[in-house]
Amino acid sequence: MTLFKTSKLSMAGFSFPAMPLAAFLQSKYILLMPLYAITMGLDAKAIAGIFFTTKMFDVVTDPIFGVVSDRYRTPWGRRRPWLVVGTLILMVAIYMLFIPTGKVGANYLFGWLIVVYIGWTLTTVSHTAWALELSADYDQRTQITGWLQVAAMIGMMLVALTPAVLEQLGTPSHAEKVAAVGWMLIVLLPVAVFTCLRSLPEPEVPPPTHIGFRRALAIVAGNWALLRLLAANAAITAAYAVVQALFVFFVTSTLLLGERTGFILFFLMVGGMVFIPVWVKLAQHFTKHATMQLAVLYGMAVPALLFFLPPERLWLTALAFLFVGAITSAHELLPRTMMADVCDQDQAESGTERMGLYYALLQLSSKLAAGFMASAIYMGLSWLGFDAKTGGQNSQSMIDDVRYLIVFTPIAAYVIVLLLMWKYPIDRERQKELRRVIDERDRAAS
Repeated sequence: MTLFKTSKLSMAGFSFPAMPLAAFLQSKYILLMPLYAITMGLDAKAIAGIFFTTKMFDVVTDPIFGVVSDRYRTPWGRRRPWLVVGTLILMVAIYMLFIPTGKVGANYLFGWLIVVYIGWTLTTVSHTAWALELSADYDQRTQITGWLQVAAMIGMMLVALTPAVLEQLGTPSHAEKVAAVGWMLIVLLPVAVFTCLRSLPEPEVPPPTHIGFRRALAIVAGNWALLRLLAANAAITAAYAVVQALFVFFVTSTLLLGERTGFILFFLMVGGMVFIPVWVKLAQHFTKHATMQLAVLYGMAVPALLFFLPPERLWLTALAFLFVGAITSAHELLPRTMMADVCDQDQAESGTERMGLYYALLQLSSKLAAGFMASAIYMGLSWLGFDAKTGGQNSQSMIDDVRYLIVFTPIAAYVIVLLLMWKYPIDRERQKELRRVIDERDRAAS
């Protein structure tokens, strides 16, 4: 098996789009949902319903685009054109969502969320499928995904750093913080994508083999490694969605540190960045699924730091979120690199490479889990009578409920991941066996 070789500079340039893309995803729940609850005054139930309903749109669009991007080739490649188109759509939608003019309503939020999700699908599926196609080696795929995750964590840190800088310069409103992040994303996106396009070529893949729709669907539905990974990815995404959705409310109402949300969020992201090489080394030393089990065991232990965290203790809070953040990089890194191996199993059986479709399914499981959990959290807060606009003026029982939710809900999700990864069928040896089958068939066909 030939290993993928390139310079670190080229790999860094290729990974650049993961920075603004991850920054958008991070800010969507941590900053955008509170913007429409606090500044725009929309009811928490309405926001929850909108964010969940718009996710249903992805149930149709994500798999369709995955198939289209796998099947159709242009003189410029399979992934590049969609990456550019998606970026342009994202830039417009981010401006409308993050920098709204005056008071806007539920229909405005619903419409532009649909548009931003279309752009998000085009860019992320194209870029990540391209990345996972760069190498067929089990361990090198983890290294490549690690590059993407480093860029992603830098983007998440920028989401925290931008409000933190504004907090040092004055007393910005939440709307001003969100607008600053929006402008950062609009500037970074085209620069990142242009750099990516100039950094690496798309790898050559054999022409797709035609298989009937029923057989293609049967192969996907019968791929138990895929189904277990999708379920685990959904659970681990839901766990972090709880932290994202409750972060502003927990820091503001429970810890009474609302003026330092950006500073504390920065430490959450630093924890994720510091642990990226740890997860990569563990995955290369053991297996990817064993490393995911280790990650969620860690994730089940650290919420105790938030449970006992006293209010108005800035540096203690920052330190606690530093340790909580360690698992955030594992959330994206491990399921992505595992999905490339699952795609090998599909290719060995179907005879065609469908990385775009499989990553679209992985992303769809993340979107549905995050959308459902964030919506459920907002619905739960509304049901409990929590008022986002009054912050620390809520009753003590409501403030305690926010703490219970951010601590215990992720633990329950991590238990599910632990069970799903038990005796996972694709390890290093199984993946090498699958690649031998694929390579022998490709040589016989050439």
